[in-house]
Amino acid sequence: MRDEARDLLALIPTLLAVADTEHITEASDLLGIPQPTVSRQIARASKILGVEIVERRGRGIALTTAGRILMPYLHRVAVDLEAGLDAMSKHDATARGRISISFQNTLGEDIVPALIKQFRGEHPAVTFELDQGARARCLDRLDDAAADLAFVSLSTEHTATNSFQLYDERLVLVVPADHPLAGARSVDLADTAEENYVAMGHGFGMRSICDELWSGAGIAPEIAFEGQDIHTLRGLVGAGLGISILPRMRSHGRETVEVRIADPAARRRIGMVWSTRQHASQVEAFRSMVIRNGRGLVVR
Repeated sequence: MRDEARDLLALIPTLLAVADTEHITEASDLLGIPQPTVSRQIARASKILGVEIVERRGRGIALTTAGRILMPYLHRVAVDLEAGLDAMSKHDATARGRISISFQNTLGEDIVPALIKQFRGEHPAVTFELDQGARARCLDRLDDAAADLAFVSLSTEHTATNSFQLYDERLVLVVPADHPLAGARSVDLADTAEENYVAMGHGFGMRSICDELWSGAGIAPEIAFEGQDIHTLRGLVGAGLGISILPRMRSHGRETVEVRIADPAARRRIGMVWSTRQHASQVEAFRSMVIRNGRGLVVR
């Protein structure tokens, strides 16, 4: 850096104020420093540059030709510095901060942890506030601004403007191993009208999907038990309490059998949902990471 440039850096605010006001007193008021200080700094700048940058004009002052040439460059320095400070502040907020996430119970075993682990690899200082529960609770927390993002089963209200689908999965009919349907290649849900079901309680995403599937099949089955955990339902099916509609499980015990459901609507879409309100930078960074890398992190 040239000596003149280095010596001029501290004087830039005064020079810009004088150029803007074309008056020593007004520049002094704008900067909050005494008038003599402003005058001395202008004189010092002229000495550094070897040329006058202001001249008297009536009761005020005006930029000389040299001053008019110099000022746009000094203004650019100030603007670039402000932009640098903004970028630093944004990075600091992204690097630290807190992200509040709500997620359905079934997504807490592998999906949400995998996404958080990936993000914390690049943002180790970010903290997470996590809330696990029914789908309705997750969406309510999102609407109430208690959560920044929600990971739930998606419905028709969720589009590309407010959600991102991570994957979809086939739902199956889970029956006891000794059930008459255990050997079937597929089943029409209408044929299960007389069966007892074990199902998730109302407010859970799986229950909403089941209600839609039963309605589409024209049945209203008897619900023997309403639970809050898919693994519990599978265990109760194995105990002979009833049958259930559940996501496929890669590894399950010998007590239950998964049978394909003929209805192509027997699927659920899993994804991330957000509100339209403005989000903090660390939330935007996490959302962008999920959209960019999320599907590759989810193994189905």
